[in-house]
Amino acid sequence: MMSTSNSIYDIIIIGCGPAGIAAGLELQNCSSIPKFLILEARDRVGGRAYTDTHTFKSGEPIDLGARWIHHYRPENPLAVHHTPSDKDQFLHHFFHGSNTGFYDIDGSLLSETLLNEAEKFVDDLCENMKEYSLDNDDISMLDIIRDKYEKIQDEQMRRLVEMNLAYIEHYEASNLDQLSVKSYLKSDDGIETCDLTLPIGLGTFIQQIVERNPLPIQLNTIVTNTDIPSDKNEPIRITTKDNRHYLTKYVLITIPLGCLKASSIQFTPPLPDWKQNAIDQMGFGLLNKIFIQYPSTFWDETFDYLFIASNSFRFFVCHPHDHILVAFVCGDFARKLEQQTDEEIVEQIIQCLKPIYPKIPKPIKWLVTRWSCDPLAYGAYSNFKVGATHETSRELARECYDNRIHWAGEHTNYGGTIGCVDSAFQSGQREAKRVYDKLNILLRE
Repeated sequence: MMSTSNSIYDIIIIGCGPAGIAAGLELQNCSSIPKFLILEARDRVGGRAYTDTHTFKSGEPIDLGARWIHHYRPENPLAVHHTPSDKDQFLHHFFHGSNTGFYDIDGSLLSETLLNEAEKFVDDLCENMKEYSLDNDDISMLDIIRDKYEKIQDEQMRRLVEMNLAYIEHYEASNLDQLSVKSYLKSDDGIETCDLTLPIGLGTFIQQIVERNPLPIQLNTIVTNTDIPSDKNEPIRITTKDNRHYLTKYVLITIPLGCLKASSIQFTPPLPDWKQNAIDQMGFGLLNKIFIQYPSTFWDETFDYLFIASNSFRFFVCHPHDHILVAFVCGDFARKLEQQTDEEIVEQIIQCLKPIYPKIPKPIKWLVTRWSCDPLAYGAYSNFKVGATHETSRELARECYDNRIHWAGEHTNYGGTIGCVDSAFQSGQREAKRVYDKLNILLRE
């Protein structure tokens, strides 16, 4: 039996996304630094935060995954790593502003009056969700609003209401019929919206944190098995796809919830039922982006966003300097699109934009993300599906196997935000502290 090194690590971190990076930084700041290693399956750090700088030959960095630092404020764990720049863009409310174009499917501009009426209607629906009694059984957000929503007679108003509701779906990366009404608004932990867009791209920002704080990372290392001996004085054995072996006292697992759902890592003995149930119970959504570059900017250059009251492509982010439009798609629709070719998807977007821009030019380049087809993610980020609660994320975070296997990642950040890069960061810091405390107790014994 070949072991890659005979030495035993204090802790091995599996996954070098924001949670794994945060845990590594935390351990490096300890007064006596434990012997640790981060194993990353990809050929890069950052996980679902990745900035593409080579597809479009222009200055515009393209974030294929996470794009915003959500909940930006001094307490945000990413704030200490960020040097403010005059190119930073803050977003406090997604739906307002003169910098957004609102259109109907026939290409006509939507009036302020209509938009306000639809928004008021949706605010009322959301109030219904907020008021749902926690003593009742959990049901979906759609179940709560279905009656009122189905009473809308006017077709145009219905499309506008759907567009407003779709904002919730995109934020949670799942359809309303899957999202828990009891957990409505719970993923932000009551923190005011303040989203920061970084000029260099969020993926690059995360990468730079690692460059400034060199961590012991091994890339291209796909972990397949974790064997936990019954004798807790024996080390845990980690095996990789290319048959390397590592021995360690503790393990911190930070892989995406999608990979846990797909059982990417085999545990021997199998995971306890309560852990497996939490993995099954938590929701894991899908949000994809389609970046399309045109030979010129044919839309209003002052627009940051383009919203269309369509039942397919509704939200576009505009990059006028690079002639790029980015369509956001989520949930069932995003899954359906993943089965189609890039060309088919781009053609549908052109057809969607044509009524607004009859002279739309042929695109010159595009890039389509397919996060649920990525075997190192299987989706975008977690949410509370019907039946899931903060208790579910607490169970996802709870250690098992004599408390030797620890868990971090955006899906485990109970008591804080869920589903964001700051969530992942916080969870990594939390678990690194826990493991370090245990190692210190071992030393004192």
